[in-house]
Amino acid sequence: MKKKLILICLFTTNILQGYSQHRKANINNLGVSFPIIWNHSEGTYYSLGSPRHPDGTGVSYGLNINYSRTIYKDWFAIFGVGYFKQVFGIKRPFNYVTPDGTKPVVYTESYSYYNINLFLGIGYNKMLNKKLFINGKVFYNSYHSFKQRYSQKYFPGVNEIYKKNLYTGSTVNTVLGIGQFISTKISIGIGIDLPFYTKWNQDEIFYHNYYSNDEQQIAKNKFSIGSDILLKYYF
Repeated sequence: MKKKLILICLFTTNILQGYSQHRKANINNLGVSFPIIWNHSEGTYYSLGSPRHPDGTGVSYGLNINYSRTIYKDWFAIFGVGYFKQVFGIKRPFNYVTPDGTKPVVYTESYSYYNINLFLGIGYNKMLNKKLFINGKVFYNSYHSFKQRYSQKYFPGVNEIYKKNLYTGSTVNTVLGIGQFISTKISIGIGIDLPFYTKWNQDEIFYHNYYSNDEQQIAKNKFSIGSDILLKYYF
């Protein structure tokens, strides 16, 4: 009889521990994430009336702080703010002004936007065992640039950095991830970041010869993929 009671107690304890860990995966948490995104993009400009579509690749990265809150069972809402440096490796002409005021035709080698990123979304989390879990989320990013750099090889380091307030654009991303609790209140995880909608706005620094409306568009995304490292504190 005593052995049966001991077994029942152990079994009940295990269930409660599992339930407790399940709850820890879904209660409120603060998180820090480090996104790294590789992009293949193209620009548009006209030369002698003919369209040109140069393309190139770039690696962008950032740091986000977010808050997650359970909204129903395994579903949660997420929102936050962060810093994101968006890089484009596209060679295209832009309105460069030399220190003496002349305006030669200068091409970028690459250009970057330093952004404040505001985002919100919804996600789903599922425990696999007491420590391991998987999740997925879809979220909307809004990028606001406070500094820009247009790298060029003609006058290296001269007048390459600008400080305009510019609404850079927006993306909608899906992140599929896996994580593990390293203590009762802290988890670490990694995810695959797949932007499936991207819209980059206009930047007046690029030439506009009035052939089409997309001559000053920052870029057109052809394909992007990345990773996201996450660290969460539960309370």
